[in-house]
Amino acid sequence: MSSAVASLDARLRTIASFVRQGARLADIGCDHGYLVCALARDGWIKSGLACDVNEKPLGQARREIERQSLEDKIACRLGDGLSVVDEGEVDDIVIAGMGGETIAEILSSCKWKELAAKRFLLQPMTRAPFLRHWLCTHGFGIMAERACVCGDHAYTVMQVHYTGARCKLGEYDLYCYAGELTCDASMEAKRFLNRAVSALRKQESGIEKSDPVHVGALRRLVNKLVRVADGAGWHDAFAAAPGAGKPHPLFPGG
Repeated sequence: MSSAVASLDARLRTIASFVRQGARLADIGCDHGYLVCALARDGWIKSGLACDVNEKPLGQARREIERQSLEDKIACRLGDGLSVVDEGEVDDIVIAGMGGETIAEILSSCKWKELAAKRFLLQPMTRAPFLRHWLCTHGFGIMAERACVCGDHAYTVMQVHYTGARCKLGEYDLYCYAGELTCDASMEAKRFLNRAVSALRKQESGIEKSDPVHVGALRRLVNKLVRVADGAGWHDAFAAAPGAGKPHPLFPGG
Protein backbone atom coordinates (compact mmCIF):
# COMPACT_ATOMS: atom_id res chain seq x y z
CA MET A 1 0.00 0.00 0.00
CA SER A 2 1.38 3.41 -0.90
CA SER A 3 2.39 5.58 2.05
CA ALA A 4 0.24 8.71 1.64
CA VAL A 5 -2.93 6.89 0.57
CA ALA A 6 -2.40 4.39 3.39
CA SER A 7 -2.74 7.22 5.89
CA LEU A 8 -6.26 8.09 4.71
CA ASP A 9 -9.37 6.76 6.41
CA ALA A 10 -11.21 3.77 4.93
CA ARG A 11 -13.73 5.89 3.03
CA LEU A 12 -11.10 7.96 1.25
CA ARG A 13 -8.89 4.91 0.62
CA THR A 14 -11.80 3.18 -1.10
CA ILE A 15 -12.39 6.20 -3.32
CA ALA A 16 -8.65 6.34 -4.08
CA SER A 17 -8.70 2.70 -5.20
CA PHE A 18 -10.92 3.65 -8.16
CA VAL A 19 -8.73 6.51 -9.42
CA ARG A 20 -6.87 5.55 -12.58
CA GLN A 21 -3.08 5.83 -12.56
CA GLY A 22 -1.88 8.95 -14.37
CA ALA A 23 -5.33 10.53 -14.33
CA ARG A 24 -5.99 14.22 -14.07
CA LEU A 25 -8.29 14.34 -11.05
CA ALA A 26 -10.98 16.74 -9.88
CA ASP A 27 -12.26 16.40 -6.32
CA ILE A 28 -15.67 18.08 -6.06
CA GLY A 29 -16.50 18.99 -2.49
CA CYS A 30 -12.87 18.47 -1.53
CA ASP A 31 -13.22 19.41 2.13
CA HIS A 32 -9.67 19.39 3.58
CA GLY A 33 -8.14 18.15 0.32
CA TYR A 34 -6.68 15.01 1.91
CA LEU A 35 -7.63 12.70 -0.98
CA VAL A 36 -6.17 14.69 -3.86
CA CYS A 37 -3.07 15.53 -1.81
CA ALA A 38 -2.39 11.88 -0.98
CA LEU A 39 -2.76 10.78 -4.60
CA ALA A 40 -0.52 13.61 -5.82
CA ARG A 41 2.09 12.97 -3.16
CA ASP A 42 2.26 9.29 -4.16
CA GLY A 43 2.65 10.25 -7.81
CA TRP A 44 -0.51 8.32 -8.70
CA ILE A 45 -2.22 11.22 -10.48
CA LYS A 46 -0.83 13.58 -13.09
CA SER A 47 -2.57 16.64 -11.66
CA GLY A 48 -5.43 17.58 -9.36
CA LEU A 49 -8.17 20.15 -8.89
CA ALA A 50 -9.52 20.73 -5.39
CA CYS A 51 -12.99 22.21 -5.80
CA ASP A 52 -15.58 23.41 -3.32
CA VAL A 53 -18.60 25.69 -3.29
CA ASN A 54 -17.58 27.18 0.07
CA GLU A 55 -14.50 29.26 0.78
CA LYS A 56 -13.81 27.81 4.25
CA PRO A 57 -13.21 24.16 3.23
CA LEU A 58 -11.39 25.31 0.11
CA GLY A 59 -9.12 27.43 2.31
CA GLN A 60 -8.40 24.33 4.41
CA ALA A 61 -7.53 22.40 1.26
CA ARG A 62 -5.29 25.22 0.05
CA ARG A 63 -3.37 25.21 3.32
CA GLU A 64 -2.96 21.42 3.15
CA ILE A 65 -1.66 21.69 -0.43
CA GLU A 66 0.83 24.35 0.66
CA ARG A 67 1.86 22.34 3.74
CA GLN A 68 2.75 19.40 1.50
CA SER A 69 4.37 21.64 -1.16
CA LEU A 70 2.02 20.37 -3.87
CA GLU A 71 1.15 23.72 -5.46
CA ASP A 72 2.75 22.62 -8.73
CA LYS A 73 0.39 19.62 -8.98
CA ILE A 74 -2.90 20.79 -7.44
CA ALA A 75 -4.97 23.90 -8.13
CA CYS A 76 -7.94 25.15 -6.13
CA ARG A 77 -11.27 26.20 -7.63
CA LEU A 78 -14.13 27.97 -5.84
CA GLY A 79 -17.53 27.29 -7.39
CA ASP A 80 -20.62 25.13 -7.64
CA GLY A 81 -20.14 21.51 -8.69
CA LEU A 82 -18.44 20.98 -12.04
CA SER A 83 -19.12 24.50 -13.30
CA VAL A 84 -15.50 25.43 -12.48
CA VAL A 85 -14.00 22.45 -14.35
CA ASP A 86 -13.46 22.27 -18.12
CA GLU A 87 -13.82 18.91 -19.88
CA GLY A 88 -10.25 18.98 -21.18
CA GLU A 89 -8.73 19.38 -17.71
CA VAL A 90 -9.74 16.12 -16.08
CA ASP A 91 -10.11 12.38 -16.61
CA ASP A 92 -11.47 11.18 -13.25
CA ILE A 93 -13.93 13.14 -11.12
CA VAL A 94 -14.63 12.46 -7.45
CA ILE A 95 -17.99 13.61 -6.11
CA ALA A 96 -18.11 12.41 -2.52
CA GLY A 97 -19.31 13.22 0.98
CA MET A 98 -22.74 14.56 -0.01
CA GLY A 99 -26.24 13.24 -0.51
CA GLY A 100 -27.25 11.16 -3.52
CA GLU A 101 -29.68 13.82 -4.72
CA THR A 102 -26.96 16.49 -4.64
CA ILE A 103 -24.60 14.24 -6.60
CA ALA A 104 -27.32 13.70 -9.22
CA GLU A 105 -27.87 17.47 -9.44
CA ILE A 106 -24.15 18.08 -10.00
CA LEU A 107 -24.01 15.48 -12.76
CA SER A 108 -27.22 16.76 -14.33
CA SER A 109 -25.85 20.29 -14.64
CA CYS A 110 -22.50 19.17 -16.11
CA LYS A 111 -22.34 19.99 -19.83
CA TRP A 112 -19.74 17.32 -20.66
CA LYS A 113 -20.99 14.43 -18.50
CA GLU A 114 -21.79 12.34 -21.60
CA LEU A 115 -18.14 11.91 -22.61
CA ALA A 116 -17.63 8.17 -22.22
CA ALA A 117 -13.93 8.45 -21.37
CA LYS A 118 -14.65 10.33 -18.15
CA ARG A 119 -14.91 8.35 -14.92
CA PHE A 120 -17.08 9.62 -12.10
CA LEU A 121 -16.27 8.26 -8.64
CA LEU A 122 -19.34 8.75 -6.49
CA GLN A 123 -19.74 8.28 -2.75
CA PRO A 124 -23.20 9.23 -1.49
CA MET A 125 -23.62 9.86 2.23
CA THR A 126 -27.39 9.34 1.89
CA ARG A 127 -29.95 8.27 -0.74
CA ALA A 128 -27.74 5.71 -2.52
CA PRO A 129 -30.85 3.96 -4.00
CA PHE A 130 -32.04 7.28 -5.44
CA LEU A 131 -28.62 7.88 -7.00
CA ARG A 132 -28.42 4.41 -8.58
CA HIS A 133 -31.92 4.85 -10.01
CA TRP A 134 -31.03 8.29 -11.40
CA LEU A 135 -27.79 7.02 -12.96
CA CYS A 136 -29.40 4.05 -14.68
CA THR A 137 -32.35 6.05 -16.00
CA HIS A 138 -30.11 8.86 -17.31
CA GLY A 139 -27.67 6.83 -19.39
CA PHE A 140 -24.94 6.08 -16.84
CA GLY A 141 -23.51 2.66 -16.10
CA ILE A 142 -22.04 1.59 -12.78
CA MET A 143 -18.78 -0.09 -13.77
CA ALA A 144 -17.85 -1.19 -10.26
CA GLU A 145 -18.91 -0.61 -6.69
CA ARG A 146 -17.26 -1.30 -3.36
CA ALA A 147 -18.41 -0.88 0.23
CA CYS A 148 -16.34 0.30 3.18
CA VAL A 149 -16.79 0.90 6.88
CA CYS A 150 -15.39 4.01 8.55
CA GLY A 151 -16.05 4.35 12.25
CA ASP A 152 -19.70 3.51 12.89
CA HIS A 153 -20.76 4.21 9.31
CA ALA A 154 -20.94 2.02 6.20
CA TYR A 155 -20.52 3.61 2.78
CA THR A 156 -20.52 2.60 -0.86
CA VAL A 157 -18.33 3.97 -3.64
CA MET A 158 -19.31 3.71 -7.31
CA GLN A 159 -17.19 4.00 -10.45
CA VAL A 160 -19.49 5.37 -13.15
CA HIS A 161 -19.33 6.42 -16.80
CA TYR A 162 -21.82 7.48 -19.43
CA THR A 163 -23.02 4.77 -21.82
CA GLY A 164 -26.20 6.28 -23.23
CA ALA A 165 -28.19 3.18 -22.30
CA ARG A 166 -31.20 4.11 -20.21
CA CYS A 167 -32.68 1.38 -18.03
CA LYS A 168 -36.22 1.24 -16.73
CA LEU A 169 -36.10 0.66 -12.99
CA GLY A 170 -38.99 0.62 -10.57
CA GLU A 171 -38.99 2.25 -7.16
CA TYR A 172 -38.47 -1.13 -5.47
CA ASP A 173 -36.05 -2.67 -7.97
CA LEU A 174 -33.32 -4.64 -6.20
CA TYR A 175 -30.59 -2.98 -8.28
CA CYS A 176 -31.46 0.42 -6.80
CA TYR A 177 -30.63 -0.93 -3.35
CA ALA A 178 -27.81 -3.41 -4.02
CA GLY A 179 -26.25 -2.08 -7.23
CA GLU A 180 -22.96 -3.76 -8.06
CA LEU A 181 -22.43 -4.74 -4.42
CA THR A 182 -23.64 -8.17 -5.48
CA CYS A 183 -20.03 -8.49 -6.77
CA ASP A 184 -18.57 -7.41 -3.42
CA ALA A 185 -18.33 -10.41 -1.10
CA SER A 186 -16.79 -8.42 1.75
CA MET A 187 -18.07 -7.97 5.28
CA GLU A 188 -18.20 -4.24 4.55
CA ALA A 189 -20.74 -4.84 1.78
CA LYS A 190 -22.74 -7.11 4.06
CA ARG A 191 -22.86 -4.40 6.70
CA PHE A 192 -23.90 -1.74 4.19
CA LEU A 193 -26.68 -3.95 2.80
CA ASN A 194 -27.90 -4.97 6.24
CA ARG A 195 -28.30 -1.31 7.13
CA ALA A 196 -30.36 -0.85 3.99
CA VAL A 197 -32.51 -3.80 5.08
CA SER A 198 -33.06 -2.21 8.51
CA ALA A 199 -34.12 1.10 6.94
CA LEU A 200 -36.54 -0.66 4.57
CA ARG A 201 -38.07 -2.66 7.41
CA LYS A 202 -38.79 0.56 9.30
CA GLN A 203 -40.41 1.95 6.15
CA GLU A 204 -42.41 -1.25 5.75
CA SER A 205 -43.66 -1.05 9.31
CA GLY A 206 -44.71 2.56 8.83
CA ILE A 207 -46.91 1.91 5.78
CA GLU A 208 -48.15 -1.61 6.57
CA LYS A 209 -51.71 -0.52 7.35
CA SER A 210 -51.96 2.69 5.34
CA ASP A 211 -50.57 1.46 2.01
CA PRO A 212 -51.08 -2.30 1.50
CA VAL A 213 -50.27 -2.11 -2.24
CA HIS A 214 -46.80 -0.71 -1.73
CA VAL A 215 -46.05 -2.73 1.37
CA GLY A 216 -46.21 -5.95 -0.68
CA ALA A 217 -43.61 -4.68 -3.14
CA LEU A 218 -41.49 -3.38 -0.30
CA ARG A 219 -41.64 -6.73 1.50
CA ARG A 220 -40.52 -8.59 -1.63
CA LEU A 221 -37.61 -6.17 -1.99
CA VAL A 222 -36.58 -6.71 1.63
CA ASN A 223 -36.61 -10.49 1.16
CA LYS A 224 -34.41 -10.22 -1.95
CA LEU A 225 -32.00 -7.83 -0.26
CA VAL A 226 -31.71 -10.12 2.76
CA ARG A 227 -30.71 -12.97 0.43
CA VAL A 228 -28.04 -10.80 -1.16
CA ALA A 229 -26.75 -9.63 2.22
CA ASP A 230 -26.65 -13.23 3.43
CA GLY A 231 -24.50 -14.15 0.44
CA ALA A 232 -26.97 -16.16 -1.68
CA GLY A 233 -25.37 -16.32 -5.13
CA TRP A 234 -22.75 -13.80 -4.07
CA HIS A 235 -19.58 -15.77 -4.61
CA ASP A 236 -20.48 -16.88 -8.15
CA ALA A 237 -21.17 -13.25 -9.09
CA PHE A 238 -17.95 -12.09 -7.45
CA ALA A 239 -15.83 -14.74 -9.19
CA ALA A 240 -17.23 -13.70 -12.57
CA ALA A 241 -16.63 -9.99 -12.00
CA PRO A 242 -13.89 -8.39 -14.16
CA GLY A 243 -10.67 -8.20 -12.19
CA ALA A 244 -12.05 -10.17 -9.24
CA GLY A 245 -9.35 -11.23 -6.84
CA LYS A 246 -6.67 -9.02 -8.42
CA PRO A 247 -5.04 -6.56 -6.01
CA HIS A 248 -5.18 -2.87 -6.89
CA PRO A 249 -1.73 -1.33 -7.55
CA LEU A 250 -2.33 1.18 -4.76
CA PHE A 251 -3.17 -1.68 -2.39
CA PRO A 252 -0.91 -4.63 -3.29
CA GLY A 253 -1.57 -6.18 0.09
CA GLY A 254 -5.25 -6.79 -0.78
